[in-house]
Amino acid sequence: MDQAMHTTEQQKHVVAQVKKIKQFYSHLTNYLSVVCLLFVINFVTGTEDIWAIYPALGWGIFIVSHAIKAFEPFNFLGYDWEKKEVEKRLAKLNK
Repeated sequence: MDQAMHTTEQQKHVVAQVKKIKQFYSHLTNYLSVVCLLFVINFVTGTEDIWAIYPALGWGIFIVSHAIKAFEPFNFLGYDWEKKEVEKRLAKLNK
């Protein structure tokens, strides 16, 4: 029974992770579309300043943050760590 519950918990985590990645790709698509449109507007209007870089950089910070949350390249204090800590503390309680 414990193995079945553990597998279900892992499956839920994987499904949640895939949803995060899907949301990131949607966010990235929106970002690229809007930033491209802003650069086109910037160049069509003929201004000497490249003002479109400012929203691109500002929003880009959030894109990078979203990517880190979605792909978890730095898994410190992530799901595996949390699972090990819970198991370790439960083992101490059972002694």
